Amino acid sequence: MTIQDVYDGSRYLTETLNTLKSHHLHIEVGDDFDAYAEIVKAGRPEQPLGPPFDPEKQFLPAARGVWIIGRNAKGELVHTQAMRLLDLCDQTLARFLRSRFGEFPPGGVTIDGEGSWFRSGPGADKITGRAVYHGEMWMKDDSAYRGRGLIDQLARFSFLTAMLHWQPDFVFGFILRSVARRGLAEREGYMHCDPYCLSWKIEGRNEPLDCNMVWMAMEDLRHIMHVPMKQMVPAAVEA
Repeated sequence: MTIQDVYDGSRYLTETLNTLKSHHLHIEVGDDFDAYAEIVKAGRPEQPLGPPFDPEKQFLPAARGVWIIGRNAKGELVHTQAMRLLDLCDQTLARFLRSRFGEFPPGGVTIDGEGSWFRSGPGADKITGRAVYHGEMWMKDDSAYRGRGLIDQLARFSFLTAMLHWQPDFVFGFILRSVARRGLAEREGYMHCDPYCLSWKIEGRNEPLDCNMVWMAMEDLRHIMHVPMKQMVPAAVEA
């Protein structure tokens, strides 16, 4: 990462934070996942903490994990997302996930491991080195925040945070196909997609949860950092 990347990234991070503040969305960032688990338990009961970020199920040292939350003016939790760094070294993400995809299930459901599968796409075969897993994306069902383009800004905040904090080679995540088809991956800023690569069989359900893998390389992060976003987020209206 160049000094120009650091300068631009820091400037855009500040601009993004100011935009979110103008919409009365106050951002907190941390690396203590025991604290994050308590925040989620208290403020997001409808969506339990996902296993990839559960400190009782994963080793999440401060140097390898970051969580981001947003609170409204009343201090209520209205947004979450989290990231963790995987050092794949020379191993591809495809090889890593073929044996360990079971570590990245959705929260709040019971998984049938025998009926679930990962099938690597071309992106997973390219990804190696320092890869950041991005998940826990949640926005409270509140008209003050939903449908206002804030997910674009929140995702950008996480990408810039990852870039400045870890200088990763890649960022990746999984999105339900039903949600991806509504354009969430594009709104978040992901530039690449491996469709239909992960399927979770849920106990007691006939239909599986099928997912796309979305991903970006460092050069993609550099590009998306400069994409104008003012047109995407309407100006905040003072209460």
